[in-house]
Amino acid sequence: MIILGIDPGTATTGWGVVQHKKAGKKQKPDGSLFSLVGFGCITTKPDKDMPLRLLELKRALKKVIKSYKPDSLVVERIFFGQNSSSAITVGQARGVIMLVAAEENLRLFEYTGLEVKSTISAYGRATKKQVQIGVRRILKVRSLPKPKDQSGKPVWQFRDDAYDAAAAAIHHIISIGNKSSRL
Repeated sequence: MIILGIDPGTATTGWGVVQHKKAGKKQKPDGSLFSLVGFGCITTKPDKDMPLRLLELKRALKKVIKSYKPDSLVVERIFFGQNSSSAITVGQARGVIMLVAAEENLRLFEYTGLEVKSTISAYGRATKKQVQIGVRRILKVRSLPKPKDQSGKPVWQFRDDAYDAAAAAIHHIISIGNKSSRL
């Protein structure tokens, strides 16, 4: 199973592609059933008009989907208490992401940051650093590659967005595994 996780934004959209294999099926030597297949960010320039930024997000996301052929897409469900302008721009990015999922016939799942953090770091109010540690622990790696933008340029300053996206994909895999084991 290949899951594309997305951390939405108009300036930076993080993405992480995680593959999960069932136990006994070509397991990695370290015993991990999870592997990070792809990891990066889609960035847009703030001086561009918003419709052009959203179009750029759509095109770049379609390239990621074409490259990795995920089975499903996971996007973070937003919650903003005070900052309504951030909620609007992130909502616009989420709309594009949802549209692309529909156009590409991908099943879409949504989780809150609280749900993802609870699974990845066992604490719903985990810091960015704690999420990064949790992602690396689950993937059984010491470090992840530097995320790159759509042009292939490293964008290390946006690693939080890429890690959050990978965390969302991992959360989904664990969540559906837990649901099926309870049936």
